[in-house]
Amino acid sequence: MWSVPDEATRAAQEYLDTLDDAAFGAATQVKPKTLSPSDPAARFTGANGDRAFFAYSTNYLVDQDNAIIVDVEATAPIRQTEVGVVQDMIVRTRDRFNLHPDKLVADTAYGSAKMLGWLVEEEGIEPYIPVIDKSQRKDHVLARRLCL
Repeated sequence: MWSVPDEATRAAQEYLDTLDDAAFGAATQVKPKTLSPSDPAARFTGANGDRAFFAYSTNYLVDQDNAIIVDVEATAPIRQTEVGVVQDMIVRTRDRFNLHPDKLVADTAYGSAKMLGWLVEEEGIEPYIPVIDKSQRKDHVLARRLCL
């Protein structure tokens, strides 16, 4: 997607290559409305409720029993990206350190059916994550009801 002239430095080429990684540009088909002129991998976000700014999200995998960060990765502040990176961190931590969690604690952003199914069915991890509930939608889209 991004092109670089032949005389670009190795560092510039590596940076531009990351813009198409799943952690940044390839995470979503939605094109950003605004690009940072100095850092195209950063995303314009108003997630903190204040004025919007260019930023990254930092994602941590923490061993809560021992209060140790076992993996960390920066991503664009996009929910799909953050969920995908958590999956990558769990697999990477298992492969690198032979550590595999019995349970995962996270916020609602990780409460999609796809993520919860992956945790339980493929990884055998007990999720302590609120389920994303779209049953009370107000945008005139037919809401799905939760069945328990």
